[in-house]
Amino acid sequence: MDKLANMKAFTLVAQSGSFAEAARKLNLTTSVISKRVKDLEAYLGTSLFHRTTRNVRLTDTGRSYLDYVRKFLDELEEVEDAIRHKTERPVGEIKLSAPLSFGIRYLGPALSNYLHNYPEVSIQTFLSDRKIDLVSEGYDLSVRIGPLQDSSLISKKLVTCRRVVCASPEYFAQHGRPQKPTDLVNHNCMKYTDSTEGKTWPFIVNGKMKRQIVSGRFSSDNGDLLCEAAVSGFGITYLPTFITGKAIQNGKLEVVLDEYEEKYFNINVLYQSHQHLSPKIRTLIDSLSCYFQQNL
Repeated sequence: MDKLANMKAFTLVAQSGSFAEAARKLNLTTSVISKRVKDLEAYLGTSLFHRTTRNVRLTDTGRSYLDYVRKFLDELEEVEDAIRHKTERPVGEIKLSAPLSFGIRYLGPALSNYLHNYPEVSIQTFLSDRKIDLVSEGYDLSVRIGPLQDSSLISKKLVTCRRVVCASPEYFAQHGRPQKPTDLVNHNCMKYTDSTEGKTWPFIVNGKMKRQIVSGRFSSDNGDLLCEAAVSGFGITYLPTFITGKAIQNGKLEVVLDEYEEKYFNINVLYQSHQHLSPKIRTLIDSLSCYFQQNL
């Protein structure tokens, strides 16, 4: 069995959703492609596709296997390319996840800048505030904001940003301005739910980190929604300045408790540990770090 040929056939069928289309791309007959996939399934002892007369869909096992096969083929292509050209250059596809609000604001120009410089790389981006699992979900990189949980992943700081407590002038006029973190117990605090800090906010008090319990009538897993609710005067929120910055600049939001502000709030990129970090991953990390250092 030519395992490599079978893996390539499987990948093309999965990407195109068609045995015939995969056969056309490889300049082979459909029966040859079908046999290669069946041989691979027999070797693995499981079905990789749900087949009907109308379409072909990956099984759950097939979807997981595709992520690993795609990475393997990409890395193999890079190694072969490096040997042929006596140098390493970034080649292949990168699967990247990032928080929704941050991605919409900053990833477009940052990734465009990178892709202009490396025309043989393609990038799939997935924006969500959910903390994805790089290994099980097949991602190469994930941008994370704020404290990181212990894991086997490698993290690199891209840039440090501010996170501020803020509300509208109208809210403060009606409810008063908190003078110290404990005053927040008397305010409607709008919380970010997809976070370990959903119920408490961190502050530096007398040189030590302390966590203040907060509560309120509105919470969300999206920072933009919390920012808009704060601008409308509904309550106090605690968000990075890349979300609240414009509203603060134009006076729609005002910052409080900045003397207790956490000073080291990082934007990081996470990736899996490899002895040899591929050129496409290494150059993208370096490019993002340079871009955000200059533009955040």
